[in-house]
Amino acid sequence: SLRRGGQLWSTPLTARVEAFLRPSQQAPAAVRMMSASASESSKWAVVRSASGQLPVYRDIRNHNSRELTIIRKVLGDLHALRESIVRDFDVSEKHVVVKVGRVEVRGRHKSEIAKWLEGKGF
Repeated sequence: SLRRGGQLWSTPLTARVEAFLRPSQQAPAAVRMMSASASESSKWAVVRSASGQLPVYRDIRNHNSRELTIIRKVLGDLHALRESIVRDFDVSEKHVVVKVGRVEVRGRHKSEIAKWLEGKGF
């Protein structure tokens, strides 16, 4: 089974996603489109929401003193996505936090990140 131990992480991302879907479902298009090459963007994928939108959100915390941009529904290597964001945007490494299934970027970057993800084919 793909769900046991180290086997899950040694399989391709498409197979890992399909292992958790119902038999009648397919992997999301963003995962299926990913090539087998070792390029950095093929290590992670962002799955669109049920309405077809990119899951990039803005959150305000600490009584309007801290703004966050949250990228949800991230599959694969979150640290590779973090490195891409640090490299492609004017953001410090300490302002990009990896959490389970999502990446949080400090500041107002929603529109820029959404355009960047669309440019990468998500």
